[in-house]
Amino acid sequence: MEKAFIFNTVQEVRFGKVLGFIIPTYLTSCFNTLYTIVDGIFVASYVGTNALAAINIVYPIVNVLTGIALLFATGGSAIAALHIGAGRKESADRAFSVSILFSITTGIFIALLILVNLSQVLQILGATSVTMEQCKIYSVLWLVGTPAVIGKELFTYFIRVDGSPTYSFFTALAGGVLNIVLDYILIGYLHMGVLGAALATVLGLVLSVLVGVYYFIRRKKILHFTTRGLSIATGVRCAFNGVSEFVNQLAIAITTTVFNRTAMIFAGEDGIAAISIIMYLQFIFLGVYFGYSMGISPLLGYAYGDHKFEICKKLEKYSYRFFTTVPMIIYVLTFLFAPVGVSFFADAGSKVYHIAVSGMRLYGLGFLFSGFNIFAAVRMMAYGKGHLSGTITFLRSFALLLLFLTILPIYWGMNGIWFAVPMAEILTLFVSFLIVLDSEKYLR
Repeated sequence: MEKAFIFNTVQEVRFGKVLGFIIPTYLTSCFNTLYTIVDGIFVASYVGTNALAAINIVYPIVNVLTGIALLFATGGSAIAALHIGAGRKESADRAFSVSILFSITTGIFIALLILVNLSQVLQILGATSVTMEQCKIYSVLWLVGTPAVIGKELFTYFIRVDGSPTYSFFTALAGGVLNIVLDYILIGYLHMGVLGAALATVLGLVLSVLVGVYYFIRRKKILHFTTRGLSIATGVRCAFNGVSEFVNQLAIAITTTVFNRTAMIFAGEDGIAAISIIMYLQFIFLGVYFGYSMGISPLLGYAYGDHKFEICKKLEKYSYRFFTTVPMIIYVLTFLFAPVGVSFFADAGSKVYHIAVSGMRLYGLGFLFSGFNIFAAVRMMAYGKGHLSGTITFLRSFALLLLFLTILPIYWGMNGIWFAVPMAEILTLFVSFLIVLDSEKYLR
């Protein structure tokens, strides 16, 4: 553990030190975003927008697998941080170990269930005769790679909480670089299409897992895997605390399907391709919010676990300043550079290009409000209040979003699809403020 990141007094808290923990986490988030986008660019350039649409159709399956991973990675690591801050090392070890066992077992079970019913699942997700074959190829590789999908998320989060955010970044970096290199070889050079994209991603995840395993086997650390004293109750607590991230991924899975089906009505496969492009580009901007929030989360957890509430308040003050100024910059960049971003995926002048550019500028209005909502949810998870974190995420990612996706397109067509996200974020913002104000009682 890098002791500089456990503050003993408020006077020790300096923004420079805080950045030392946040920046590697932010870079991890950005790099995950980068190689996800590179996947999309290679597929769009060498295979076509129908293949891009096929990947988007399959992504709800990926969201479910990632959701299982994040359920325990975020929830379990936050619980471990609370125990570390309070000096309860054995309890932290149990949170770490239970998270690994529960997440991988659950993930493999769900993956097998989907594989057995794959054709029916893909039809529900919106696969058509044009996209079905490519959907099957992409989904099978992801399902087979389930342990790697889950392992990569677990290791990056727990290594960060163990006090090594830079190594956590390296874990993601190693897999990401391999992914990009394999994208060039398998898609660009060998012309393996969607199969090449899936192979590149899964093999990159495998490398990240191996780097993570090396950390916990060979390097000095606080957290250790143990089989002593493990209980279902510990697993349930870890999962319950991370429920917001699971809800977020499950909500993305469901709403992506609704996005695709609604776009199909108004613009056919071109509409689905445009949504795919916007989903890729949003990772760039939301990655800033998630990177900052997840980066500061262990610091909040250490201080809260040690009952040093004044330190929590100072860390929060930095965060509120960040989420007051950065969202405005991000939206300006979104509006100005939407044509440039979309041009990496679709030819300028094409129908897909025009739909995606106009859509990105409307959809991006949600970035003005989503930053605070994301931080509010992560903050409550860091304090072990997973139910409040889950409430915020459920509203912004599912309940309100689904409501507006159902209503607005009836009156505004494709524009209604794009406005659904900003509307959901705005209404959630009021709930986030109320939860944050009410939760001040936890810091007294």
